[in-house]
Amino acid sequence: MNFYQQLKNIYHFFQAHAWRLTYGRPDRGMQIYGVTGTNGKTTTCYLLDSIFAAAYGRPQVGMLSTVAWRLGEWEEHNVTKMTTLPSRRVYQLLQAMQRGGVRYVVLEMTSHALDQHRLAGITLVGAIILNLEREHLDYHRTMQQYGRAKGEIVHYLAPGAPLVIRDTVLEKIFIPRDKFHQLKLIRFTAEQARSVTTPLPGAFNQENALAASLLARAAGAPEQAIAEGIAVVQHVPGRMQWIVEPGMARVLIDYAVTPDALARLYSYVRTHTGGNIFAVLGAAGKRDRGKRPAMAQAVAAYADEIVLTREDPWMEDEEQIFSDLERGLTAFAAWRRVPDRREAIAYCLSKAVAQDVVVITGKGAERGMAVGREIISWSDSEVVRELLRENRAR
Repeated sequence: MNFYQQLKNIYHFFQAHAWRLTYGRPDRGMQIYGVTGTNGKTTTCYLLDSIFAAAYGRPQVGMLSTVAWRLGEWEEHNVTKMTTLPSRRVYQLLQAMQRGGVRYVVLEMTSHALDQHRLAGITLVGAIILNLEREHLDYHRTMQQYGRAKGEIVHYLAPGAPLVIRDTVLEKIFIPRDKFHQLKLIRFTAEQARSVTTPLPGAFNQENALAASLLARAAGAPEQAIAEGIAVVQHVPGRMQWIVEPGMARVLIDYAVTPDALARLYSYVRTHTGGNIFAVLGAAGKRDRGKRPAMAQAVAAYADEIVLTREDPWMEDEEQIFSDLERGLTAFAAWRRVPDRREAIAYCLSKAVAQDVVVITGKGAERGMAVGREIISWSDSEVVRELLRENRAR
């Protein structure tokens, strides 16, 4: 980490404490649970939120996640393109929760927020670290530094608080010896997750459900509430979201933006379709360039045709983004560039037939696309539905 970023992190630390005081230390009296990991954070937050709602009633439960903010019965879509909000907004929302009678809060925590101390002052009564795969190396530079940032979540935990952690992650993060002995470590494995029942598809969602269940159980939630909470979550917006119209190709929208997440997603789709898979794939600008070829390779292992398109270029040259992705497709012939995302989706829908699947990744439930310095209105699901209506009208 460069010296300038270290100075910024010190600033974020004191800023977070200042906003906490400004908003009256709203976290006091609430039980706050943190969720981090490379993939699956949002889904796990939804599952944990649902369990607590089943156990204690919806009005007493709040959630701050990539997709939405829930303050008891009230919900608002997160349009900021930030998973963990700036400290001022976090404490502002926590104050609103406190005043509304919320007692249990689920908080999605990114490596950036943890590294920058943007949540300083908050004490967690439990936490989950789901996994650790290549991501955000444009910021963290190395996997070691990335793992260290994720491990910062332990410093937010109260003594004796439960930490649910995937077995393969423990060796990739740093936990100080004195802190290690203060925690109640609850390890889980992929094999244990295979026996978990959840309406959400895929082995990865079984892991998410297991992690949420383990933390809720350690927090004292009744078994009936755990089972009910898991069963209630039929889908999470923008995560494994199917759009199905009779007689037309199925469409699957997902947020997957890492090689590991893409491989898991497409492996699941391949085992659940007898037709062709059409992939709509992009990569965000001003992010880790090194993962882009591996993202394309992961998709090429399962897809029948790949269409490379715009995702969130920000201010990066789109030619660079496409070239990086194409380096992962040297052994794959069935691909093309269609920079306009709507045209890319329309192309796949025009080629796919009823038994096929069109998979669209990278945006999930987002309602904006970053182009240059602007955020333009965009929704994958809305565009898909519009195109399907147009196709049916022809």
